[in-house]
Order: sequence, then C-alpha cells, then structure tokens
Amino acid sequence: MLKSFIQKLFVSVILTTSLISPAFAAVDYQVESQPQVIEKVVLCEQKGILKQKDNGYLYVEVSKDFIAEALPLIDAQGKIVPPRHYTSKKGIGAHISVMYENELIANEIWEIKELGQEFTFTVMELRTVKLNKDNKLKKLWLLAVAAPELEKLRESYGLSSKLKNHDFHITIGTQIPGKPQVKTQEVVLEEAVEFKKAA
Repeated sequence: MLKSFIQKLFVSVILTTSLISPAFAAVDYQVESQPQVIEKVVLCEQKGILKQKDNGYLYVEVSKDFIAEALPLIDAQGKIVPPRHYTSKKGIGAHISVMYENELIANEIWEIKELGQEFTFTVMELRTVKLNKDNKLKKLWLLAVAAPELEKLRESYGLSSKLKNHDFHITIGTQIPGKPQVKTQEVVLEEAVEFKKAA
C-alpha cells in the first residue's frame, strides 16, 4: 500500500514538474507596484548601444536617466543605493547584460560583429530580486525589459534567447537597512510643481 502511494506521488511530481516551463519554475522575483517609477522611466529613451568589456562581457549601454530618475521615486524601507558600476568612474553605467564572458568562451564566440549597433527595448515592470551571494543576502531593484532584438542576437550566436532564462533588465540599486531619506518641505513642494508640469 505504501509502495503504491509512493509510486503515485513520484509520478505526479514528475508530471507536474515536466508541465511547468523552466521560465515559470524559476520565478524568483517580486513585481513591485510603484506606478510613479514606471511613468517616469517610460519617458527615457528605450534604446542603447551594444558594447563589450575587455573580458568579453557583452552589454547594451542605456541612458543613466533610468537609474537617476527611478531611484528617488522608489518607495521602500531602509535606503536604496545605486549600483557600483553606475557610481564608479570606470564603471559601465546603466546597462542591460546581454552575454556573459563564460558563455562566449564555452561557445567559442570570439568576435561580435554587431558591436556599436543600436538595440531597442521596452520597459515592462519594476521588480525586486533577493540574491544570496557569498553568504550575503542582497535585495536588488531592477527594471525588467522586453528586448526581442537582443533575444535574436543571442540566438544568432547559438545561445538561448535569454540570459540564464531571465528577462533582460536594468539594475536600479540595492536595498539596504538604514534610515529612510527624509524629504524636506522644499523637496516635496519642488516635486509637486514638477508633477504638475508633467501632467
């Protein structure tokens, strides 16, 4: 009886896991409902230039406004600090990751002929992701984007359409515990005036 129950359970587990697509099985993000952020970033130019670092890492450089405009509008506890690659002088700024260097080496992709070309994308939503890296937990805020052109680019080099089976995205910042930013009356008044202008 127990053996029969275990066999049925095993079969049902196999069936359910095979019916769930990998994209849904790996949902590890939270969609954040903060329309004020999306309303602002959709006004930014939704295109960028394909570039490559010396180590091979391939990315699309996008406007820094995606981070500069979104960060102050995010309503969250603690504080959100911009990515190091955005604040550092030697950093690559706001960007969308396209191919990791290990993918290029593993698949013997030694040259990307599309470097310098423009690629377009569409901002979909604001998300948060909790990452555990080197036994340190991080909470990242990012803008998920739809980028069919980048999917085709990856496929043209024999890779999966998406990087690690995740949507393309622009990392906005890392949420850390701390005192929230207190807005002065002048800042609130200034924001209200700007909001009226935009309306």
